[in-house]
Amino acid sequence: MKRFALRAASMAVSALVTIAVLAAAPSSSGQISVNGAYSRPANDMGAVFLTIVNAGRSDDALDAARSDVADATEVHETYQVDGGDAMRHVPSLAIPAGQSVVLKSGGYHIMLIGLKRDLRVGDTFTIGLHFAHAGWIDVPVVVKPF
Repeated sequence: MKRFALRAASMAVSALVTIAVLAAAPSSSGQISVNGAYSRPANDMGAVFLTIVNAGRSDDALDAARSDVADATEVHETYQVDGGDAMRHVPSLAIPAGQSVVLKSGGYHIMLIGLKRDLRVGDTFTIGLHFAHAGWIDVPVVVKPF
């Protein structure tokens, strides 16, 4: 019985290390890299937060997103209206040369609309981000607790 418990504990630690590596590992295409992608638990709509780094000398733009976990995947921004928050689709998000753009709660983010499954803490999935010049970059996402 001790062996089983030790093996189960070892597998759990291994899974947590894998999740941590996925969350920290940057994805890149040319001069654009994406890192720190995460989501929160959700059951109908979710969001992905991450950092995009443009190490190049030319501006680029995030102009599309996709994921198998949702019916629709869109770039959104949160803005203030009548003293409250609202969201809207952003057809293109500028990624200036030599700069980073942080997608975070309360600002720009990737919206997952019509989730096909619940997102639970520890789950991982992939989103694709399309950049006007860099093309598609597949990005691993980990679901973190609130």
